[in-house]
Amino acid sequence: MLRHLTILGLLALCGAAHADSIYKCSVGGKITYSSAPCTAGRATELETTPPATGAQADAASTLERQKAVLAARDKERTASTARQTQAAHDAAHINRVSAGRQAECARMQQRQKKDQKRLAAEAAKVGGQGKIERDLDAEVMARAVEAACSR
Repeated sequence: MLRHLTILGLLALCGAAHADSIYKCSVGGKITYSSAPCTAGRATELETTPPATGAQADAASTLERQKAVLAARDKERTASTARQTQAAHDAAHINRVSAGRQAECARMQQRQKKDQKRLAAEAAKVGGQGKIERDLDAEVMARAVEAACSR
């Protein structure tokens, strides 16, 4: 980028680096050249700007190509930055969702432990009665925890 700006600056200076006007004075058949207009006689201002050369045309076309490349790279960089920003946003969203799922899994595992203790305490009170219901409740809870935690 700095190189491009340097080239632009040098090209701008080249355009402004032409000589002042030159005057051709003709006094009594004698011709003189000076940087100031003639005080007496006939004065003709001479053209001092050089005609456009192939080198200047090449420099101008090179400058235009470099401007186009610079614009394309800026556009590419902008698109890349937008993609990176979107990827970071998506990653943050995924992390939030994952953290929520892990928290839900931990809550369900705690509830399963409490329910297992409660069912064991009930089994101890009533003996063998209601064992099938307790086993089914434990199985339902285990499936729910497995479904929540396996994602």
